[in-house]
Amino acid sequence: METFKLKIVSTVYLCNFAAMTIKDKLIESATSLFLKYGVKSVSMDDMARLLGISKKTIYSHVDNKKTLVSVVIETFIKKEHKDIKKISKKAGNAIEEMALIAKLVLKSLRIMKPKFTYDLKKYHPQTWKFVETVHFEFMKETIKSNVERGKKENLYRSDLDEYIISNFYFSIARLCIDEDVFNTEEIPVSTLFESFIRYHLNGIANDNGRKELSKQLKNIA
Repeated sequence: METFKLKIVSTVYLCNFAAMTIKDKLIESATSLFLKYGVKSVSMDDMARLLGISKKTIYSHVDNKKTLVSVVIETFIKKEHKDIKKISKKAGNAIEEMALIAKLVLKSLRIMKPKFTYDLKKYHPQTWKFVETVHFEFMKETIKSNVERGKKENLYRSDLDEYIISNFYFSIARLCIDEDVFNTEEIPVSTLFESFIRYHLNGIANDNGRKELSKQLKNIA
């Protein structure tokens, strides 16, 4: 079992955390620990110690660890979808939209351990199925809409088929978390994803789009 070291957090964070309900604190803490250490290695005892509450209190909010994992993933995905929709509305153009989405995704990937995905697939197949059916389909539609937007804005090549490109994007993005393809212990998933985003945008941008691309890629790192 890994030892979890709690870092000192800002006063603002502590105030916000104190104002949250026990269940909200549980979900937020579990999300952070699962991303950093994987799902399997985090026990309910760890959660109880972190929150300074009893396991009995935790079980008054979730039936078991399996339920907690499911709630954490669903909450995380719903928030990410909400944030991505906001980005799509706020972004000035298709390339800025992709750069901002990439920045959002990278924020999580930079703290996510490779075994997080492995643990979900192996020990929580139903939750992983939710990720595949809900999250992956949402991202496919997001990329498809982005390609359509970029073509209308004369930033992407006019000969692109948005359906094909969205499926290319999705398939290659999945390779970034496939340990049979990349050794994610040597090359972080965040590095792989950032390289992929650059590859993707350079491949679909036209000459006009590349001018915008050179500006927006600086915001990803």
